[in-house]
Amino acid sequence: MEMGRRRRRRIRKKVIKPPPKVFTCPICNEEAVAVYHEDGSDYAEVICSNCKARARVKWLPSYMAVDAYAEFYDIVTGSKKSVEPPLTETTEATKIDEQGDNSFGQEPSRNFNILRNFKEYLTDDAENP
Repeated sequence: MEMGRRRRRRIRKKVIKPPPKVFTCPICNEEAVAVYHEDGSDYAEVICSNCKARARVKWLPSYMAVDAYAEFYDIVTGSKKSVEPPLTETTEATKIDEQGDNSFGQEPSRNFNILRNFKEYLTDDAENP
């Protein structure tokens, strides 16, 4: 009488999904947020291609795109202040700072890129109902 072999257990490989490259915007709820970072730079630009919301966040060597998006999400939702890099040339953000435009009820030196784009977004919506 012959005995059967012990049944082998099948080993299934876990599928590891790569981190996403396009994220959901917390403002317009569309999958349109991308992270742009140049090698060697200390900052990354996070931009929503739908509502044009943007922020510049600090970039560490160990960061991935999802980490920069998390910083952007915190800035947009108001739970964290934006890290503004030192500006080398006069931009609209510094012009707004000099004028002290405070139409959003925030201190003038906070989140200029986001505020400027929200103003443009709001005026575009008012013109095109």
